[in-house]
Amino acid sequence: MSSREISLSGSSLPGLWRSPTYRKDNIRTTHLWLKGKKIDDNTNGLWRVHDGLYDFSTFIDKHPGGSDWLNYTKGTDITEAFESHHVKSSVRSYLKQYYVQPATGARFSPYTFHEDGFYRTLMRRAEPIIATIHTGPTLRSKIWIDILMVTTMATAILATATSSYALGFLAGFLMNLTVVGAHNFLHLRDNMRMYYFDFSFMSCKDWRVSHALSHHMYPNTLLDIELCFNEQIFQWLPLKDKPWGLRYGSWFYSPIIYALLFFLSFLQRVASILCGNRKALRLDITIPFIPLLLMYALSGKTFWDAFCMWIWIVGVNSFIFGFLGFNGAHHHPDIFHDGDAPRADRDFGLGQIDAVRDHVEFAHNLFIVLVTFGEHSLHHLFPTVDHTNLHHLYPVFQETCKEFEVKYKPLRLSQLFKGQYQRLAKNEPNLIPPEKIIN
Repeated sequence: MSSREISLSGSSLPGLWRSPTYRKDNIRTTHLWLKGKKIDDNTNGLWRVHDGLYDFSTFIDKHPGGSDWLNYTKGTDITEAFESHHVKSSVRSYLKQYYVQPATGARFSPYTFHEDGFYRTLMRRAEPIIATIHTGPTLRSKIWIDILMVTTMATAILATATSSYALGFLAGFLMNLTVVGAHNFLHLRDNMRMYYFDFSFMSCKDWRVSHALSHHMYPNTLLDIELCFNEQIFQWLPLKDKPWGLRYGSWFYSPIIYALLFFLSFLQRVASILCGNRKALRLDITIPFIPLLLMYALSGKTFWDAFCMWIWIVGVNSFIFGFLGFNGAHHHPDIFHDGDAPRADRDFGLGQIDAVRDHVEFAHNLFIVLVTFGEHSLHHLFPTVDHTNLHHLYPVFQETCKEFEVKYKPLRLSQLFKGQYQRLAKNEPNLIPPEKIIN
């Protein structure tokens, strides 16, 4: 296998018996991921939930979470998304009115949802708690994210007016807090604040696929776009023939990639449009340019001055986002990655826990949790619960972990930062499954 063909022929996880379609493409886009998933899931243009095929065509515009979720997933298996996005057990009863026929063949997925398993047990215990706190955004998180947005714009304008790149750095830092906080809202039903995420040059609409439907549903597996988005740049999988330059060179160029991440994302979107993906051409493509226009219109400076400051602010935002996103939760030698020995119990909730580590420093402070991808394990288990409400679920989470003898050990950010580089260099799989690792 050459260095240009860095890929596993199959997964170490039961249920993923081959590499997903289009995974070997150099750059995996949301468009390609959905196209490949429709091929792999083979649902005849319907929606699959467990072992049944359903037709939600007449329900798309009635869906309480917005039409995006069903429009994106038509023709795919949505079992993981259905289970994790609908905490109320009563929602299952609505499925029968849309039932068409039994599905043929096994699901192309590594996960199970047994009634007496970890995840279903946790969900039953969490349901009465969530009924009291609801799953939508809290007033607290709305106020915080709005204040951050206004403060970011004011600081960016002031930085331009004073030609202060120190203030520009502060604006980039504040914009990053705003973008990460907006990630909370893109998991929820359609709302205005999810578009704050688009100030990053990335798209909340696309992230609903790459992040919510891919990464969240299949973390650190071959179905996770964020793990496999470009394996010629970052390769976290434990491949024996991983080239030396990819293993250790990434240590040095990763900061540059972090700073360019948002710009590259925008260029990828433009390239996708030029290649015929008209669905990527939406009005929200103009959102990232709003700060630039405000900085130029209100600062009294030339357009060039505003443009240079804007590039600086976006670059700072991109670097912090990349640093936090890549180092904050999923990449450490002890965290499961496809290729490692998997847990014997393929329960969906256990799969989430095995692929995530929380960082100790950011736990329990509700504001910091909102703007740093905090309470990450609970967020993966309950993606539609507002970040500032996740702490209510710790008692039942810990109770269920104890009952199922699940080892759950948060790490320090410094450990995760170091571990990310160890994981990049790692070319031998963990042979001990997660449930047998002694912490």
